[in-house]
Amino acid sequence: MKVATWRGEDKFTIDEVPMPKLEAGLVIIKVDSAGVCGTDVHVTQGLFTEWKPPMVLGHEFSGVIVDVGQEVPSERIGERVVCLPQPGCGKCGPCKTWNIGHCEQLPRRAGSFAEYVMVDQNAAYILPEKLDLETASMVEPAACALSCVDSLGPQEKGFDALVIGTGLLGLFTVVFLKLRGAGRVIASEPNPIRREMARQFGADFVHDPSKSSVNEIVEELTDGTGVHVAVEAVGKPELVAKCVELARPRGHVLMVGVSPRRSPLMIDLFEMHFKEISLRGAMGAGNSFGAALNLFPKIHLEGVVGGRHPLEEIASVIQMSAAGDQVKFVIAPND
Repeated sequence: MKVATWRGEDKFTIDEVPMPKLEAGLVIIKVDSAGVCGTDVHVTQGLFTEWKPPMVLGHEFSGVIVDVGQEVPSERIGERVVCLPQPGCGKCGPCKTWNIGHCEQLPRRAGSFAEYVMVDQNAAYILPEKLDLETASMVEPAACALSCVDSLGPQEKGFDALVIGTGLLGLFTVVFLKLRGAGRVIASEPNPIRREMARQFGADFVHDPSKSSVNEIVEELTDGTGVHVAVEAVGKPELVAKCVELARPRGHVLMVGVSPRRSPLMIDLFEMHFKEISLRGAMGAGNSFGAALNLFPKIHLEGVVGGRHPLEEIASVIQMSAAGDQVKFVIAPND
């Protein structure tokens, strides 16, 4: 089978490798759609140094089960599925007290920039009949956003929210905040395509930070008190600090975007302490994958995918994703 092997920096090779050797409890997926994530881009930029080449990237994917190992019903062959990279054992400490994304027992299985992928049977979620495979490949990033929004706990209906950055994580955050009862959601984004997409996802106000400070629109709409919830969905520490600044007393700041490891956060800790601001992060899909899949019928995803490309174009697609001109690109290894 063919895989796209990351060789360091922006270099990839297309290689022939043996099919995965099936083990008990596992299934083999013929990959239909594999989304290019910001994490994939950041890995090639050297921002996540724990990821070492050579390796096969990709962890947002959907496809069809073509073979099953022992302990898996043969009836699962032919199922259309979307996959969670790490299903969790449900027994270890992190699974019980944290979330399944940090499981210590079951290995993380990804590498979806390939024709076939092997995953745990519990990581393969059956798709609703009307959900197409390409759209389904976006369930994993949706679950990441939902996991973060879920960490808020109960909020008073009609709360104000700010989302900085409307890439796919930011867009999903907008819609999940609205579903959670947000009254007004402000989306701040320099890219005009993504600003329009934010409206499609339910943002009540869109802001162009290249033309004015986000402080202005927040102060105008909230009479200077700030928003109840401020979300950083880019992965830049200075924008996390901006969210702290724009949150109202006893407000909440959520980090959906992933900053590089060892990124310093320059904020006025006295101000944060004085205003009683809570700061939360959520890494990965957590325990929210199934819930995100169930919410997909409520989300308007038309036009989100900006291009579908063969495996051989992975290097150029990574570059296009880094440019940020579109919301999402998909690799189709078997087209």
